[in-house]
Amino acid sequence: MAESKTVAFIGGSGLAQGLEGLLAEVTQHEHVANEFGTVLSYYTGKHGNTNVVILPRHGESEGGKPTRTPAELVRQRGYEANIWQLYKLGVQAVYGTTAVGALDMQIPLADKGCFVVPYSYVRGVAASQHSFGASALNVHPSMGEPFDPKLIVRVFSAIKAAGYDMMKGVYIYNGGDAFETPEEIKVLEKETRCLNAMRVVGMTTVPEVMLLKQMNIPFAAIASNVNYAEGLSKDMIVSHEQTLKVMKKAGGYLTNIAKEIIVSY
Repeated sequence: MAESKTVAFIGGSGLAQGLEGLLAEVTQHEHVANEFGTVLSYYTGKHGNTNVVILPRHGESEGGKPTRTPAELVRQRGYEANIWQLYKLGVQAVYGTTAVGALDMQIPLADKGCFVVPYSYVRGVAASQHSFGASALNVHPSMGEPFDPKLIVRVFSAIKAAGYDMMKGVYIYNGGDAFETPEEIKVLEKETRCLNAMRVVGMTTVPEVMLLKQMNIPFAAIASNVNYAEGLSKDMIVSHEQTLKVMKKAGGYLTNIAKEIIVSY
């Protein structure tokens, strides 16, 4: 009998509903307290011999608004609570989905069926610090490869199997909840041009990378470009409404990719 695996997905609240037809024994867990805070909501289910955990990063969405915003995730130690819960559940691999803006105009919007898979990150404007401190298995993890290469390969295969396109890139982490100013984007664009990589900016994901690395849990992310960063496009307003518009279609694509990842185990 094959050894069981436990994998987790961190993303939007719609992912659990999208995977209900694939998973058995789906159970919702709400307001779970642990040593580092409160996990607002997560789901568990099974696919064959694979245990699946789905953790909405911002809690359940209410009218398109997150229950716990990026800034509140920092203030309430929500990142620490979420990742510690995954560790307690015995999760062996984590996949995160995240909405981002693009610094490079060559990156299509995600509703066109193209996604960015980060291989590394840069801490940009107002980046927050996260740690389990003495409770970490590895207090000072190496960040030579912050995103796990084997999981990246699995993500690439899943995106291809689902019929979409992908690019490798670098995630630039900026603090929320406000979007960046045009001046901040100019600085970030200039300072990261030397990377010669597709670049996206976002308010999440990197705290999860740091905490998962402290607990020796491999992680890969799938970034959905929802806008071109402030000041780069005269035809697009950077707003939460723009994010929702693109993710209305891209969310279904991400569900299909998650299904391909699950059946690959």
